[in-house]
Amino acid sequence: MCLAVVNYSNIENTLANLDNTYLEYVSDSNCELPILLSKTALIEFSGWIEQSIDQILYDYLDNHIVEININTYIKNQIRKNYGFKYENNILRILSITIGAYNLENVLDKIDINQFKNIVDTYSDKRNKAAHTHTVGTTTTYDAPSTILNDYRRIKPIITTIEQEVCSLR
Repeated sequence: MCLAVVNYSNIENTLANLDNTYLEYVSDSNCELPILLSKTALIEFSGWIEQSIDQILYDYLDNHIVEININTYIKNQIRKNYGFKYENNILRILSITIGAYNLENVLDKIDINQFKNIVDTYSDKRNKAAHTHTVGTTTTYDAPSTILNDYRRIKPIITTIEQEVCSLR
C-alpha cells in the first residue's frame, strides 16, 4: 500500500489565501499588489505541478528500484529535468522512471489532452513570469481564482497519476 506523497491541501490553501488578498486590493488602481499576488499564484502553482510529478517518481523509485546505481541514475535524470512541458519534461521523466508499458497504462486513465493543455499553458506562463519584472510594465497575469480553478481541474489528473504509479509492481 502506498501513502499519498503529493501535498494537495497546502497548495490549495496558498492559492485561496493569495486570491483572498488579491480581492482585497484589486480595486485599488494605484496598487501593484494584485499583479504581484497573481504572479506569485502562477509561480506557486507551476512549482507545485513540477514538484508533485517529481515526488511521485522519487517515491516510485524508492519503493520499487532496488539497484542503487539505477535508482541514482534515474533520480539524477529527474533532477536535471528543468521545466514541466508535457512532452519535453513530464512524458520524458515518466517514461524513464516507470517504462513505456507502465506509462501507457497510466496515461490510459487520465485525460491526456486536458493535462497537456494545462501543463503546457502554465509552463509558458511561468517562463514568461520568471523572466520579467513588474515595475513599469503592463504585463497581466491571471487572477489567483483562475489559477485555483485550474488547480481544481488538474488535481484529479495528478491524483490519478499518483495512484496509478503507486499501484505499479
